[in-house]
Amino acid sequence: MTATRGAARLDARDKATGATRYVADLSLPGQLHVAVVRSPLPHAEIEAVDVSSALAAPGVVGVFTADDIGAPLFGRRVRDAPVLAVGKVRYVGEPVAAVVADTRRHAERAATLVDVAYRELPVVASAAEATAPEAPMVHDAPWDYPGAVVGPGDGPNLQSVVRRGDEDLTAEALRSAPVVVDALYTTPAGHQGYLEPQGCVARVGSDGLVEVWINNKSPYRLVGQLAASLGLEPDRIVVHPVPIGGDFGGKGSPMAAPLCVALSRLTGRPCRLVLRYSEDLTSTNPRHPTTMRVRLGADRDGHLLALRFDSLADGGAYAAFKPIASVNLHGVLEAGSPYRIPHRYIESRIAYTTTVPKGHARAPGAPQATFAVESAMDELAGRLGIDPVELRRRNVLGDGDPNPDGIVWIEARGREVLDAAVAALTPRPVPLGWQHGWGISLYDRATAPGQTSLRLLDDPDGGGVVAEVPIPETGTGNHTVVREGLARLLGLGRDRVRVVHVPTSDLPGDAGVGGSRVTASLSEAVERAAAAWAARTGSEPVVVSLGEAGGAERVTSFSAQIAQVAVDPETGQVRVLEIVSAVDVADIVNPAAHRMQIDGGAAMGFGFALLEDLKIEGGQVGAGNLGDFRMPTAHDLPALTTVLVTGGRGVGALNVKQIGELTNVPTAAAIANAVAAATGARIRSIPLTAEAVLSAMGAPE
Repeated sequence: MTATRGAARLDARDKATGATRYVADLSLPGQLHVAVVRSPLPHAEIEAVDVSSALAAPGVVGVFTADDIGAPLFGRRVRDAPVLAVGKVRYVGEPVAAVVADTRRHAERAATLVDVAYRELPVVASAAEATAPEAPMVHDAPWDYPGAVVGPGDGPNLQSVVRRGDEDLTAEALRSAPVVVDALYTTPAGHQGYLEPQGCVARVGSDGLVEVWINNKSPYRLVGQLAASLGLEPDRIVVHPVPIGGDFGGKGSPMAAPLCVALSRLTGRPCRLVLRYSEDLTSTNPRHPTTMRVRLGADRDGHLLALRFDSLADGGAYAAFKPIASVNLHGVLEAGSPYRIPHRYIESRIAYTTTVPKGHARAPGAPQATFAVESAMDELAGRLGIDPVELRRRNVLGDGDPNPDGIVWIEARGREVLDAAVAALTPRPVPLGWQHGWGISLYDRATAPGQTSLRLLDDPDGGGVVAEVPIPETGTGNHTVVREGLARLLGLGRDRVRVVHVPTSDLPGDAGVGGSRVTASLSEAVERAAAAWAARTGSEPVVVSLGEAGGAERVTSFSAQIAQVAVDPETGQVRVLEIVSAVDVADIVNPAAHRMQIDGGAAMGFGFALLEDLKIEGGQVGAGNLGDFRMPTAHDLPALTTVLVTGGRGVGALNVKQIGELTNVPTAAAIANAVAAATGARIRSIPLTAEAVLSAMGAPE
């Protein structure tokens, strides 16, 4: 299709003017406010909870613990997280009690009056500690939880273990490889950085109908999760639409919904909980900190022979915040995917610890794994005496090549993307006395439609069409995609297509926002709906429903990034001068939104590389506010250069490839490789702080 230029986002004006109403803006009749009493300890038994002073405080309607609400467990796949702690706390910030009051201020003041007596237990502060042979068990029998994917024989404190590939053949290939890199890489925990904190309003009617308003990106999946947790039939739960003020992977879990529903049942009134941002930083579901050992072998001509990738991630106190069947991180399981690698073996373990539970962040596991593998690629190039770009050219997938999982894509344009990135590189001015270098990194990610549905109706007001969609607007412009696609396929003006997000009771279903599938899924639904609309003979609505993609063509997209840096040899300060992002694209529905995804991804990767670290030590989040947890601002960012490698083959009638999780992934490795090129010092842990760089350069203390 021809890109639609100048098409304004549907949500742009309301957000710019402050007219958009988020969950924190909702006020239902009779609504009460919730404040949570949280554990100050990472691991302890709860000996007693005294709520008497809180109950006597002004405005308080009730104070509730697990004794009042029972012991329901919730989770996206594994149900192991209690709504309120039952007998034991397993991380600092775990909810122990809930105060319900007439105002937020009254609830928060009363929460400080709840007195909890604890008996401290041994802290399991890291994944390495958790998997040691004599480690204390965070959960007595984690294999007994509904949805658990581990057994007693898998080792202590594991949430998940996945092994992929032939271990023996990979080991033999590495033994015989003339050149091998064997190195350890680490990444920290980091918050997703959405602007709007987690929030929920729940109302349980006199007939038992549960209604929820929540900034959750997967409302249909939430219905199933709540039904399983609370013992309800799914048709007795309705999730109402609300805009979402940013997600980046962090808003797919039930979060406060089970608690708010339970409190509404107990009080008979709607209950609202909106987190303070300090609570969000310390008690939600940040990125997994990960330790990765990479063993990468090649022949002397630079052809890859084998990759062994061992990953140990800290999953925190509960596995409840990971949705995929393996309860693992798919980005880790795809390590090395851009390359021809005859033998690859991956072992990915995720451990229970007494730290805040970990969940998904944009391209879950891929930024960590790509930092490790792409750093190792540069180290291998150095040992071989081959230019890092040339090493990648010799090994990147081409048309017809199977990737390490045996998948053959309909096209593989990694070499074109690499060459486009290099062609766009122009040296930038460097401060006097600073050292200059540039580094490259490569990533690819599949595009595949997922489950969704769509209804088209005649618009009685505008004379056009109303498109009812099941998916929330998270700020990425997915509702605009529906408008643009329908306008094109039906031959209508944009102003005659109205897009409405409807409650979960109104459409068959949807898999939610995530996995870079939204534009692909919606474009497929739009194509089918438009065809059915054109063929209808009356005025009846058209409803289409897509299942999980099974027969879709196998499409992947490549992204190559080059980072230019200047490094101050006196202080170790790293200044990123430019990030070049070359991306593999098919047709583009909305060029402005597409570019925002590219630039936003590069900015997020920049933060991952240089700034972001929740500094979890001894079970405690050390960066519990936005002063200590640093994310990049516009002032911090370098020049961002985008190169579109056009003409690709995408999916659906709109011929699209994913973009949302393509440019945040390779950035950290590109910057680390640039620092190594500038200084000769290889740093295998991020963030790349001045102190770490100076230490690696061998400067005196």
